[in-house]
Amino acid sequence: MKKIQKVVSVTLGILVVLIAGLAILGYYITRNEFKNPKEHYTTIGQRVYTLAPAMMIDTRFDSLGLSGRGIKIGVLDVGFGGLRGRAWTKDLRVAAYADFVDGDTIGFFNEINGREKDHGAYSCACIGGRLSNDTIKGLAWNAEYYLAETDDFDSEPRMEEIRMMNAIRWLLSHEMDIITSSVGYTVFDDFDGYSAQMLDGHSSRISQFVDSVLQANPRLIFVQSMGNEGDKPWHYNNFPSDVHEVIAVGAVDVDSVTRAGYSSFGWEGTEYIKPDVCAYVQPPRRGTSFSAPTITGLCAALLEHKRMNRNELIQLLHTSGLNASAPNREIGYGLPQTSRIL
Repeated sequence: MKKIQKVVSVTLGILVVLIAGLAILGYYITRNEFKNPKEHYTTIGQRVYTLAPAMMIDTRFDSLGLSGRGIKIGVLDVGFGGLRGRAWTKDLRVAAYADFVDGDTIGFFNEINGREKDHGAYSCACIGGRLSNDTIKGLAWNAEYYLAETDDFDSEPRMEEIRMMNAIRWLLSHEMDIITSSVGYTVFDDFDGYSAQMLDGHSSRISQFVDSVLQANPRLIFVQSMGNEGDKPWHYNNFPSDVHEVIAVGAVDVDSVTRAGYSSFGWEGTEYIKPDVCAYVQPPRRGTSFSAPTITGLCAALLEHKRMNRNELIQLLHTSGLNASAPNREIGYGLPQTSRIL
């Protein structure tokens, strides 16, 4: 009997070790897949594209060789860890960077464990990521980048609105063509004064500020992620994606026309529709944080092709969308198509 008990005990011990080992192995495998998602590649014209940009462009676009050259892009985000070492982003031209959370830029590009630490780095990959000369993840690999860390992932104090405003002022001092933000706000840890009914483009502090900036700079393009509240109690888009002339970006599934479950709905209280457009996000990454950068890359390429003011560009994006004939508050005007723009 004791022998049987010993065999059972040893067997259980071995099983526990095996399960623990498999769990650890699974963690590192899935972490690596999250860090460098498996991509789906499509050849269009002379180059190879990952699926997100490939769903928007055609062979004529590819033939123009657009890459965002001459366009300045300001990026508001969480962390840019690993940007210098990642294959997609190591060759991006970063002209300046600043940390508005604690002011320390010594470790700005250091790769630190934690999915949020590379949030901004992956956003940049979606704007202008490229491997060698012919494999494209983001359409603006030749743009000039200005990076601003504004958000502390572990908390949500209202102070982050101030940080974002200060970062925007800094970017304006560098004369941006495009500002893209993958951080937005709904409720705060220390302030509950905002409601969904205030998503009118001018009631929140950050929306008021962004609206005033846009009115003073008619050629400035501001791209904002819609937020990931579609399956949460808030349900609606964030601030400042509610600003009328902000290009608010949601996310669609791989079929190009269905709202990704997490992508926020636009609030019904405005005459204008949010989101403006949508883009696809390659799993296992998820979130409109990465669909907005995809649209930013497209905007940079279009501005390189033809300089235009903000309203002209927004009109082009709207009319080129797959849902342009019946825009709604789930996917807006849909996924832009360069075949309809060019």
